[in-house]
Amino acid sequence: MIKNYLMTPGPTPIPEDILLSMAKPIIHHRTKDFKNMFAETISLSKKVFQTTNDIVLFSSSGTGAMEASVSNILDAKDSAIFINAGKFGERWGQIIKAFDANPIEIKYEYGDYAKPDDIKKELDKNPNIKAVFMQASETSTGVYHPIDEIGKMIKENYPEVIFVVDGITAIGAIDVKTDDFGIDIMITGSQKALMLPPGLSLLSVSEKAKKTIKNNKNRRYYFDILGELNADAGHFTPAITIIEGLNLSLKRILNEGLENVFKRHALLALSVQEAAKAINLELFAKRPANSLTAIKSPNNINSGDIINLMKSYGVSVSNGQGSMKGKIIRIAHLGYFDKPDMLMTISALEMALKKLDANSNFSGGIKKAMEILS
Repeated sequence: MIKNYLMTPGPTPIPEDILLSMAKPIIHHRTKDFKNMFAETISLSKKVFQTTNDIVLFSSSGTGAMEASVSNILDAKDSAIFINAGKFGERWGQIIKAFDANPIEIKYEYGDYAKPDDIKKELDKNPNIKAVFMQASETSTGVYHPIDEIGKMIKENYPEVIFVVDGITAIGAIDVKTDDFGIDIMITGSQKALMLPPGLSLLSVSEKAKKTIKNNKNRRYYFDILGELNADAGHFTPAITIIEGLNLSLKRILNEGLENVFKRHALLALSVQEAAKAINLELFAKRPANSLTAIKSPNNINSGDIINLMKSYGVSVSNGQGSMKGKIIRIAHLGYFDKPDMLMTISALEMALKKLDANSNFSGGIKKAMEILS
């Protein structure tokens, strides 16, 4: 049986000690033991989010937290900007529309990133805009948006506007300073840099956002942010096992040290991105993220063919999404990854390209990656 290396941007590999912690007999969620562990987990989450704001956990994928941020912030007919630069940016518009609010789209081609001036122009044009929704890193394209610049611009010029950021492939991989960046609601999911199975979403919520939520009359029941904050270790039955794993994964991240975690991700990203260039491949993102790298498929080769060959070598990477399917390869380096994982992946990519006669600089990528990782 061939060894399998999961190099996709979600789900990502789970450390063995976390897997074992989730294999223990389950406990009841209304006991003192769980409540104490839950409170500790919230406290640890704040450190990783780099926030003093409250944090809510939902038993859902990250999209559940996205929906919560829309339904809790926007009333019917409210206007909100959303940045559409990929499949997940597009999702913001769909959710805003689903709750009968007015989505104002700022659209960029796939691979491009949001510009603060574009958002400012739209805010100046529409004084009734209530919120701005966007990604930190767009998982479908490998782009990292300048959320620090955008957050500062909103905070200084439009203090009533709520800034909501999907940090699902950013938190725990990229140095996102939630409070310093002026982010009112920051979202992440369990199956990315937090090194857990899918099924848990987290969001931080500022005092400003809480005031807006309190006055909002839109429909919500399960995804009620204030309801969760006012409940005792969760209003509904929580994802007990994943929360136990989260407690351990957060301790693992903090024991490594946030600065070291971010440096590790930056180094791994650099090795993949420079290796791709060394074998004559072009990066897809104009502003690449440290959490995943999107690479253009060369010579009109369907990226699915490259991905299938890599899988036959035991390395699983992701295809593009939407209009980019068949055109790009997405390689993850967020969470439980280190140097040998990158070398294995680059080797598999080079072997696949050679088999497909892609005219790449064979072995140039692995040489470049070793130089960087050394």
